[in-house]
Amino acid sequence: MAEVYDASNPEHVQGAKDAELDRDKDVDFIMSQPRGRRWLYQMIWVRCRKDAVSRVLGDSESTSFNEGARSVGVIIEEVLRERSPKRYMQMLEENHFNE
Repeated sequence: MAEVYDASNPEHVQGAKDAELDRDKDVDFIMSQPRGRRWLYQMIWVRCRKDAVSRVLGDSESTSFNEGARSVGVIIEEVLRERSPKRYMQMLEENHFNE
């Protein structure tokens, strides 16, 4: 059974900080490689269709599905821009501006 997080417990707070630093290292690792940057670019703009129109006229379920996928792309892009702005721009230069 999972332990409930207690923000007043210093061990829980430190554990959360450590987990966040570990996740940051994951992003750094993926963005350090051209293949990782290419994969993330494809995920954000091709698969999640981040900049595409989500609406499907007369089909609210498809619209909702598309908007859900788009929101995943938005979140991934936000993490990359915040965590690694230089690598984010490098990703765009390698994949978007060179198409």
